[in-house]
Amino acid sequence: MKWSLCSTGNRDMPVEYVLNRVRELGLDGIELWTGHIEEYAERHGSVDGLVEDIRRSGLQVPAISPYVSFSKSDEERAENLATVEKAAEYAVRFGSPVVRIFFGHLPSRDTPDALWAKSMEGLKQALAIADRYGVNLGLELHNNTFADQIEPIRRIFREADHPRLRMIFDGFNLYLERVDQLEALEALYAYMDHVHMKSYFWNLDAPETRKPTSVFDGDVDNVSVCQSLYSNGYEGFVSFEYFGPDGEQCVKASVAELRNAGWMADGKKDVR
Repeated sequence: MKWSLCSTGNRDMPVEYVLNRVRELGLDGIELWTGHIEEYAERHGSVDGLVEDIRRSGLQVPAISPYVSFSKSDEERAENLATVEKAAEYAVRFGSPVVRIFFGHLPSRDTPDALWAKSMEGLKQALAIADRYGVNLGLELHNNTFADQIEPIRRIFREADHPRLRMIFDGFNLYLERVDQLEALEALYAYMDHVHMKSYFWNLDAPETRKPTSVFDGDVDNVSVCQSLYSNGYEGFVSFEYFGPDGEQCVKASVAELRNAGWMADGKKDVR
């Protein structure tokens, strides 16, 4: 396995700040939020310098991460398709295989059939765009979206019926929907190209009590997730995804835990 950092966790800082964090932590890559790419291009006139900085650092970009859902309105859907195309251009430029997407802005159980069908039309159009650029769309599993339970996720892949649709597994997001993440990982592993990892102490009945923790602490069993990934022969990236003022310390503590457990080497080569 390889390890990376989602730049979305530092949306209020320039991308150079996140790159420095990645280097200091000795990670293998950086997952780039499109807002960071666009802000860099605005300051420098192009993304050439960022591409070169990442290449010179020996880092990879496992995913380009915009925010799209395809489900709110016809106007929003058209904007989402334009966003996907721009993100696909970035993916080619940065040598990234995946553009992260969301699907739907409501829980799957609350989604009318007509809205599902209309949103699926948008997803299929996005997949056609991705195919033109030779990149995959990584569907992030997330609470309060259509991709929030095992069976709706299977339905998405079945109805989209396209080899460019892949999955970004996020067990904590499924935990928020009271889904067993290990059951989901085994059930959905065949679709998976990328993983997000985080943990919190999070009272599901009182979410205002939430507190971020390192990946081996908190309410989810990420030790078992790592073991399952290894048993399945997973060789892709796992991205730390933390937000808020405590996120940086949680990532630092997580790296130390993973190295102590032997899941991450003290450099660029994974010991597993």
